[in-house]
Amino acid sequence: MKKILSILILMFLFAEGYGQITLQKTYNYSATVVKLETQGYKYYLMDVPASQCRIYNMDHSLFKTINCSVPNGYFLADIKFVSENLFNADSQIELTYTYYKYVSTSTSYYYIYGAKVITENGTVLQPIEGAQYLYVNKTGDAEYKLFAYCFDYSVSPEKVWTNIYNISGIPVISASISDKQQDVLLNAYPNPATEVIRLEYELPANVKSASLNVYDTSGRKIKNFAIDSHSDHIAINVNDLTAGTYLYNIEYDNQRTISKKIVVQ
Repeated sequence: MKKILSILILMFLFAEGYGQITLQKTYNYSATVVKLETQGYKYYLMDVPASQCRIYNMDHSLFKTINCSVPNGYFLADIKFVSENLFNADSQIELTYTYYKYVSTSTSYYYIYGAKVITENGTVLQPIEGAQYLYVNKTGDAEYKLFAYCFDYSVSPEKVWTNIYNISGIPVISASISDKQQDVLLNAYPNPATEVIRLEYELPANVKSASLNVYDTSGRKIKNFAIDSHSDHIAINVNDLTAGTYLYNIEYDNQRTISKKIVVQ
């Protein structure tokens, strides 16, 4: 009897010790974590409506707010490579960000993209016209370069080019950095939509499930759908949405795609 009681006590303690998952903090925007070279671990998020990157300490107190200016009519798309010494050797934080604009034509639509490498005070270290995707790739022993994959969708077939930039540092630990990160292909039609919009996607081969999120222009998540690799699209009824502009993206395995624009009429 004493042996059985001891086993039950151990089982209870084991369950107590491994059952303490608790909510610590909720951010209203997609957030991730980075280990800066001298400042250590920080959270950071992308505020699309305000065009900002906000960085928080591990106790969730605000550390820095970095303005990511975009041209008139453009939306912030992605923030990557938050670091101190990746792009130069000063004491300021630097980062890259991409932005885009939706252009409607008489028969279809296309996107215009751009990117910048900036310091925390807004100084532009490198503007990159047409850049949709940015990656830091290893090109030698302790050598890395910034690759910018650029597109011009205003012509058919679209124009594609790659810019490769020398950088001085080494990538820091970040959920946004992946040597083999794959982008999710996204497409939406009809766009603008009046009743139903079809959101097409192609998940990377190793991703079985993901989440598709729809946001209003204030950054508030208004719809969320579970998706998987067994399908390549989801049809959304937009009759319950107010006419206007919305953003959507896909999240999987601590990765977030760039946000794309849909219009409801």
